[in-house]
Amino acid sequence: MSIWLKRVGAAKGPFDLPHQAQDAIRMMIWVDNPTNLFQRTNGHLLLPTEPDQWAPTLTLETAHPGPLLPIVLETSRTHYRRVWGVGQRPYSYRVVLPSGVGDCFKIIEASYPMHKHTICLPPAAASSSGDNGTSNICDVLAPTDVYNTTAPALYSAIGPIRHPQSTRDWSGYYANITGRLINYVTYHVAMGASGLLLYADELMRSYFGRNPELTDLVRKGHLRLIAWELQERAHNNTDGVGRPLGYNYDQGLTASHALLGLSSCGANLLLLNGDLDEYVYFPTAGRKWPAPWSACMAGAGSPGTFTVHRLHRFETLTTAVPPADEPALWVQPGTIHTRFAGVGNDSAFATSPPGAAPHPLSRYDVVFARALPINLVKQVSLPAAWVVLFWVHEGTPLVGGTQVVQHGCMALLHVANAFRSRRRAAHERPMPDHVRRFRHWMFLQEGTGNRSLWEL
Repeated sequence: MSIWLKRVGAAKGPFDLPHQAQDAIRMMIWVDNPTNLFQRTNGHLLLPTEPDQWAPTLTLETAHPGPLLPIVLETSRTHYRRVWGVGQRPYSYRVVLPSGVGDCFKIIEASYPMHKHTICLPPAAASSSGDNGTSNICDVLAPTDVYNTTAPALYSAIGPIRHPQSTRDWSGYYANITGRLINYVTYHVAMGASGLLLYADELMRSYFGRNPELTDLVRKGHLRLIAWELQERAHNNTDGVGRPLGYNYDQGLTASHALLGLSSCGANLLLLNGDLDEYVYFPTAGRKWPAPWSACMAGAGSPGTFTVHRLHRFETLTTAVPPADEPALWVQPGTIHTRFAGVGNDSAFATSPPGAAPHPLSRYDVVFARALPINLVKQVSLPAAWVVLFWVHEGTPLVGGTQVVQHGCMALLHVANAFRSRRRAAHERPMPDHVRRFRHWMFLQEGTGNRSLWEL
């Protein structure tokens, strides 16, 4: 059993939601089957039992003469009905802390009542004020003098980018991924997002730390490497269950971990759980984040009205190269051809230096006419709403509601052939009915083209 914890509440932040007033510890729990470490579904980890059949029974022990506190499940059947498939989603627990219980505790699970795990967690309020000598992650990612509920910070979170076949050419592989990361981060920053939270093991952090462009993005706060030490768990399909655990077998755990870790933050921070081949897109020329938030995502209303925003995904292709050659486009760091010179929606356009390598997305000129099926959406969440039961595509909030964002407001461009050839050549004639011509407005010279090219 693995437990990740976060002390939340009572920080009295200016953008906290009402339910964040109470001091508490939230927990995300995963249970492995010790007799079958490859228990899985669709290449992802699967709990040994369905949650309605068994769940950990936990108690928080405080120092004498303090109380023994029940640690309760945050989820109920109501929440499970909002998602499909439950065995691949981690447990969520919470314990409310009365005043005076201190900062150190022991966790006990009823199956082994004499096995106790010790933890010490300072109050969220102390961390927020810096009283414990550490920087509060919420203040670092979304300083309240920069971001608020009408203009919140928007970060992406992506799990470890492991090689599908576990190559021993570490240097070559991470050089490949480095270019992709630079393309991802620079694009999203140009579109107004704040940056990327990338989960990485020690080897990844070592290689990424040697690249000056990545270290510059780290220095500027646009890229943050989150230490994640769950290791590769590949295996052969000898049990007949089907697709083995993949390079992203723990994707649901990293996504849930990010949502847990930011759940002490206020309503001035949003998180997109995504992938390296998915690019945020606003189909109105010149519009960048946070304009869509108040214009068409109901962000101008009460922060607790909609706390989960599901985005349609549209596959995009290029006629510039065959599908087998598309992955090579993404390895070379490209320059954003058109960038915003300044801050705000009225910023002037400026072009990149002559001769600079173009951003690979500038070469994509075909888009699917329809979005991927609704069960393949991705999700922008307000971590302050305590989003639970997350797995790859979606989770559900404990506070607030869920909406599907109209794709004319905000969507994701899914580069289907970014890593390998998965879709046929876009230049085949005649052009299939399910695709149409497309150009991203960012890569057109100002005043050229027409909106039918960049609308979805």
